Amino acid sequence: MKKMILNLTSSKPNYYLSMLVDLFTAITFLYLALSHSNDMAATFALFIVGVIFFTFLEYAVHAWLFHLNHPLKVFIEGHAHHHQNPFSYDAMPFFMSFVIATILAIVFSTFISTSSALAIVGGITLGYFNYGIMHHLMHRVEFKSNYWRYMQEFHFVHHKKPLMNNGITTDIWDRVFGTYYQWSPKELKGIEKLKRVDSEHPIKAIFDTI
Repeated sequence: MKKMILNLTSSKPNYYLSMLVDLFTAITFLYLALSHSNDMAATFALFIVGVIFFTFLEYAVHAWLFHLNHPLKVFIEGHAHHHQNPFSYDAMPFFMSFVIATILAIVFSTFISTSSALAIVGGITLGYFNYGIMHHLMHRVEFKSNYWRYMQEFHFVHHKKPLMNNGITTDIWDRVFGTYYQWSPKELKGIEKLKRVDSEHPIKAIFDTI
């Protein structure tokens, strides 16, 4: 079973299909949230809260589930494969984001309204989709400047110092939890091997790297 899961999570079809399912799930949950809402502005605000909250989940899962020693070795081993081969196509099983989002929405709806639960979980899922796209690009293209370049260097150094710089979309939580590492230019050796793209057109870069 473990071997089957590892084979699935490192396959190219699963990699791209998972991104599509992530986006579909986020849009579907937002639509359902708005459909059940009596206050669309508040519902959309909760959706944004979910997106922001995901940045913490992103850090927590990466730092504590993938890099700390614990009994759930399948998570550690699966992520270790990515560190051994940064250009591999590693992703959760394509159906997992929908399954996890559904479970979270059911749990949340026991404490808050259905529309609020759907909105928050939809935002979390969109945050996960955003994380997936950014991580994909960071390992396949070299950005020139601005936020994209900064976060790419930030993550590039993480592969040399696995316990540091755990964020993908933001460095905020690394600063909060003391895992931020300020790199030097010499520690970026090898990043120039990536395909250089225009930082102003990240969406085009996604299609260039499929």
